[in-house]
Amino acid sequence: MFWYIIHRLLLLPLTLLAIVFVNFLIINLAPGEPVYVSEIGVAGDASRHSTVSMVGPEDRYLQFREFFGLTLPIIYNDWPSSSKRKIIQQLERLRLKDETYKSHDISAKKNAELRIKMSDESRFVLPQLLSIAKDPTISFDIQKLAVYFFLRGATRFRTIGATLSQEERKENEEIAKNNFFLDSYRERPPKTPEELSQQVEIFSNWYKEHPQGLSFAQDGPQYLKTAFFETRLAKYLKRTLSLDFGVTRTDPNRTVISEVISRLRISLTLSVLPMIVTVVLCLLFGMLMAVYSKSFFDSSFNLLFLILWATPVFVVAPFLIEKVALHHDYPFTSLPFPIRGFSSEAGIYNSLTSWQRILDIARHITLPLITIFLGSMAIQTRLSRAVFLDCLGQDYVRTARAKGVKPLQLYCRHVGMNAAIPIVTSVAGSLGLIIGGSVIIETIFEIHGFGKFFYDAILNRDYNVMMFSSLMGSFLALIGYLVADLCYMALDPRVQLGAKHGT
Repeated sequence: MFWYIIHRLLLLPLTLLAIVFVNFLIINLAPGEPVYVSEIGVAGDASRHSTVSMVGPEDRYLQFREFFGLTLPIIYNDWPSSSKRKIIQQLERLRLKDETYKSHDISAKKNAELRIKMSDESRFVLPQLLSIAKDPTISFDIQKLAVYFFLRGATRFRTIGATLSQEERKENEEIAKNNFFLDSYRERPPKTPEELSQQVEIFSNWYKEHPQGLSFAQDGPQYLKTAFFETRLAKYLKRTLSLDFGVTRTDPNRTVISEVISRLRISLTLSVLPMIVTVVLCLLFGMLMAVYSKSFFDSSFNLLFLILWATPVFVVAPFLIEKVALHHDYPFTSLPFPIRGFSSEAGIYNSLTSWQRILDIARHITLPLITIFLGSMAIQTRLSRAVFLDCLGQDYVRTARAKGVKPLQLYCRHVGMNAAIPIVTSVAGSLGLIIGGSVIIETIFEIHGFGKFFYDAILNRDYNVMMFSSLMGSFLALIGYLVADLCYMALDPRVQLGAKHGT
């Protein structure tokens, strides 16, 4: 068993790496970007709008994209090897797009998107852009565009954060100095070929003196390093291996870890408590329904659980609010049932003692827990009943009865332990859902848990939150299956993990 656990733990990082890779591809290949925010209107209609302008000044938008690593290719970066001819063709398309935009008033968004695409690539093709700007055989308009994108690609953005190292602060000062130099020319584009030639000469000398972070080889080992490490995937894996899961898209001062931790107690409470109670009660009811199969007790509870299983939580929750919370007080008190929040307001909650805080939380989560419990109880009990019925028909049960084993010992030890194995499998598989909480419950009862937080992250394309959630959910699921394997061995002595075949 020891080597089996070691084997599974060694496979855990590789499995998580594969899961991260697949999720990363799905999230990044999906249409749209985090710059767009989804909103639900009063009438229930959904809309998306950009939080950062894509037209007009691009600095803010580009800084947003660079901060979240969206200016890089996803897996493989072959931009440094782009030929001069290919870049000229891209500039020609952009020039034609500009003229069409001015004369026919086409979508400003499409025009801006084309510029953003070229801006992303320009950082890696600065020598080619300078070569185009110097070439007298190329039209003046294309040369001007080459200068424009050289200035755009050479512009770097400072590292943002409250705890910057001395080296990062020094680098920020150098970036600010260089950006000031570049901005001074961007504000006065060349109007004549002579002026353009003078500027290109200045830019060439500046580029030779400041190659750091702007020079990328077109072949050789340096090219391979750029191709595989100057990508979104490489940057994300580097941060993940250092346990840096980034910040939220709405506030760069709020880390994903801190936001998850602040909501974790809510998600754990709304997930673990119903799970524990469900396992105990579903085994009890499943055993009783199987023992008294086809009786009135079995038929009535089977019908009850069937109805509960078919009733969605978004129906149960409003029903409890309407019929229970609004017309009854909390049992044994004169206090009303809370219908929103995980606890009382901060001013009231902070003034309570530890015991009073526990009671306050218990009073607030009673209805949400009942709502979650009813749905999961119905599903697990029907599964438990089917498993118990199967076990009661086995030969070893008839043998135990023939030997005179007492009914309580027969049902609890012989039947119960074997019937618990499928239930353990079902529960272990649901451990990965703990981090997500219950989106519907948290929305209806206005509980600020991780479920609602994760849902908002999906709508608003908060890549860092989405990736961390999938990573943690996968980790908990894998741990759950490992714990389930250990439980199998405890419930059934015949199970020997990896004893003979190295499994």
